[in-house]
Amino acid sequence: MDLFEFSIKMEKDAENLYRKMAKNAPVEGIKKVLLMLAEDEVKHRVAIEQLQKKLAVDPQKGVALDIKTVFEEMKQDKNITAMSVNAVEDYQKAVEIEKRGSEFYQEKFAEATDPVSKQLFEALMKQETYHLRTCENLLDMVQKPDWWVENAEFNPQDGDQY
Repeated sequence: MDLFEFSIKMEKDAENLYRKMAKNAPVEGIKKVLLMLAEDEVKHRVAIEQLQKKLAVDPQKGVALDIKTVFEEMKQDKNITAMSVNAVEDYQKAVEIEKRGSEFYQEKFAEATDPVSKQLFEALMKQETYHLRTCENLLDMVQKPDWWVENAEFNPQDGDQY
């Protein structure tokens, strides 16, 4: 499997996981966040496919600011503290997928020699790092809902990452 096939598969796997998790989300706000992450993964896949075909890749903004808003809304949701932790394994899997994605794109960024590939891998690396922070926050939310409502902070530095 070459770099492109692997990257495309990785993005599809992440998208499918987020859609599955959204379907089983215990709270509407979590469902929104997961669907936003799934859509980001679709954008990543399309950008990789364009690079594979040697097409120009348009930079895409991530959904950090939108997710920040949803997280802030969820802090007001009284159902957050009564959430089930049945989905902890899925959230842990999402954290692992995003860690691997971030590391993979960091490695590919370092190896890239042409400016288009470098730009794409840098953007993907930043967005996967942002997704990692988002998944870690979701995991905290389901494992420690009372703590999360009182302490969680979401402060994206730009449109792509915390």
